[in-house]
Amino acid sequence: MKKLFAILLVLSLALAPLCSSLAEDILGQPFPDFTATDTEGNAFTLSEALQDHEAVLVNLWASWCPPCEAEFPDLNEVYAAYRDRVAFIALSCEPDDTLEVIEDYRQSHGITFPMGRDEDQALIMYTGSDGIPTTVIVDRFGNAAFFQIGMFENAGTIQAVLDKFLGDAYTETAVVEHP
Repeated sequence: MKKLFAILLVLSLALAPLCSSLAEDILGQPFPDFTATDTEGNAFTLSEALQDHEAVLVNLWASWCPPCEAEFPDLNEVYAAYRDRVAFIALSCEPDDTLEVIEDYRQSHGITFPMGRDEDQALIMYTGSDGIPTTVIVDRFGNAAFFQIGMFENAGTIQAVLDKFLGDAYTETAVVEHP
């Protein structure tokens, strides 16, 4: 396990400059409105989610990805605490992950937030990311305000990032770099 952690740490440090240049391309820019069907058959539309929430966390992942799997318990914890203020959607960008595969994964891992597919890999291609998990936080103005390739360190880190976009003091898009 320590060896895997060391490898992931080295990879994340190597990807840091790449993440920075990708982030410059989308951060502060309007994130494309999208609609995805979740595993329960519900339509999730970004613009509609922003009508009822202060931000949207979009997590791009795949069922074969160990860092994605490792991150889900933290995302689940934060979703439980923030679900009234932040909409969550996890979209698999793996073409072989059908809604049935995703639902089985969701159930077996106890994930409570909506999950679906990144149809035609449109969002992962838009971000320019070549790694997963990739997380984008879209602020209340519909702009990409946070972008990260790789997993979050822990639930506290996710909360610290989300807190920057919540509340009455957030009156214009502010790009947040890695925590």
